[in-house]
Amino acid sequence: MSVKTLVIGLDGADHRMLDQMIAEGALPAFAALRDRSVAFEVQNDPAQGNGQFWTSAAVGAGPGHHGRYFYMQFDPASYDIRLENDLTLPTLTPFWETLDAEGHKVTVVDWYKMPVGPLKHGVLLHRWFAHEPLHNTTFHPPEMRVVAERYAKSDPIAEGFASRARDGAAAMRDFFERTLSRIDIKSSFFADQMRDNDWNLYVACFSEAHNIGHYFMEVEDESHDLHDLSVAAAIANPLRQCYKRLDQAIAAIMDAAGSDAEVFVIAGPHMEKFISANGAFDEILRRVDQGNDAPLAAAESAKNSYHAIAPEPLRRRLAPLAKWMRRKLARNRFQGRRFFAVPHNDNSGAVRINLKGREKYGCVSPGEEYDALIAEIAEGVSSFINPATGRSIVKRVVNVSAEFDGPHRDLIPDLYIEWDRTETTGNFQRLVSTHFGEVIIPRHARTGDHGQTGGFWAPAGRLETGPGRPKDIAAPILASVRSAPPLC
Repeated sequence: MSVKTLVIGLDGADHRMLDQMIAEGALPAFAALRDRSVAFEVQNDPAQGNGQFWTSAAVGAGPGHHGRYFYMQFDPASYDIRLENDLTLPTLTPFWETLDAEGHKVTVVDWYKMPVGPLKHGVLLHRWFAHEPLHNTTFHPPEMRVVAERYAKSDPIAEGFASRARDGAAAMRDFFERTLSRIDIKSSFFADQMRDNDWNLYVACFSEAHNIGHYFMEVEDESHDLHDLSVAAAIANPLRQCYKRLDQAIAAIMDAAGSDAEVFVIAGPHMEKFISANGAFDEILRRVDQGNDAPLAAAESAKNSYHAIAPEPLRRRLAPLAKWMRRKLARNRFQGRRFFAVPHNDNSGAVRINLKGREKYGCVSPGEEYDALIAEIAEGVSSFINPATGRSIVKRVVNVSAEFDGPHRDLIPDLYIEWDRTETTGNFQRLVSTHFGEVIIPRHARTGDHGQTGGFWAPAGRLETGPGRPKDIAAPILASVRSAPPLC
């Protein structure tokens, strides 16, 4: 059997580390694939995260067109923070659905944040062994559940890791080994499916570099202020180990796909140290909006009381309920503010302005008042200094009206504040502004977070110039598949 076009997705993988390990001779299967490819670096849209990267790549359009920026988004009608799937957002048509409608035989497995719809001529698995394992898997057609269970009855990391105590090297090694075991399960499934069938397009995605990048960065990076020698001795170079295991999977997949397959690789966005002010960003904005002496918002007061009363083990068990309560309290406090923070990937804070004519309780006029407020927010947040480095916490301010286009730009935040991660050995702890006082950043379970670049390998001769942004990834894949007749 044969595969015409193969797309290998490496969610959260660092293309720079792949290049380095290939040069060292540590990744022979990746090296062989690299030799028949042309490699490009892809810049993510300004201050965006992982979900937007993969969504834009799937549909061939940026966030101003598809309206998605995070798995939780602000609803201007209710002032609630709602899960993305609970909002009425523009309909998405990923490139594989377009090809399926044309009669091409397609399989897609675990594209991150993938639009889910049944295929007429193929197979779709969503959240089978994905980065976030806490949701049910979607199988199209439904009988693929039985096929998948031949390889694994359940996800080896089904309970996730953020909700578990990180109580030393043994627990971390256990999670690490179970994470890597998913690579072997998936590679066997992919190889068998390719050998047993002909495919116009097969999309095979792995998310283990994403998981390990989030939770083991302080082990991999010796300069991290949380680097623990005892853990590093038990789990040496976890990211490098992950890429070596992925290399073995690539060898099996390439053998099954056949030598004539056109192969694309999508990696990223890359992982780096988790350094973010998002944990206290709305408190920062509240002070910029109302002054340092303004009373705490109800949600902030409730959070402080909750942390003072409830011990950490209890807070972990009650985390879903606490998150729900914070969202409800946020809805009430947003109505009386000129601007406020909305959830976003931790590489940058996201600001929503309470705009007249757009928000139900809008109080800021479009035009001069809006533009002046953008400048006020940027100046106020930039006044916060990280005492550990003496630098402003702000690397870049991204004005959405200037940087993004598209008919659904109003669905995304008005302003992004990208955090400065240079010269810092670990996450922000204490931030200080001469105008707005001191803010303490709560510790986060993650020690790694996404950066702003990804990697894209295309078959030699298929592209002369690389994709500038994630939205440009879909076109060459479409062209590759369409260069052969549909199988259906």
